[in-house]
This record gives sequence, C-alpha cells and structure tokens, in this order.
Amino acid sequence: MKLSIVTAIGGGLLELDVDSHQTIAQLKREVSRMKKIPANTVILVHHGQQLDDGETIKSCGLQEGDKLYLIARTKGGF
Repeated sequence: MKLSIVTAIGGGLLELDVDSHQTIAQLKREVSRMKKIPANTVILVHHGQQLDDGETIKSCGLQEGDKLYLIARTKGGF
C-alpha cells in the first residue's frame, strides 16, 4: 500500500510503499531514516489525530493513497 508523508522538515512529500501489518513505530523509524532525524522526535498525524506507535497501519484505518503529516518534536524552553 502506498502512503504519502507531508513534511515541513526540508520540504516535500515522501511516497512510501508499506505493508498494512507494519506498526506505526516501524513507519516512524523508516521516515526518520529518510529525513535523517531521530526516530523519537517523529510524530505522524492523520485526520488531526496523532497515530499510536503500537498500532498497525491497518488498525489505524489507513488506506491506499492516504496522507500523513510529519511533525518533529523539538526541544525548547529554558
């Protein structure tokens, strides 16, 4: 199944061919390798909802051609 990841980090759109039984955590690791950012900073959002690491792509209800949004958690504060 193909999914698109819309990212503000470095701009652009990532097109991924994924297995529906893959977990969100596995998907995040793949995205982090492609964007060269730490996996623990990756947040994936679909229809305004943050996706849970323990769920599978299928259990989240993701379908062919869906778009996910990449948000990178950053450290800040004092």
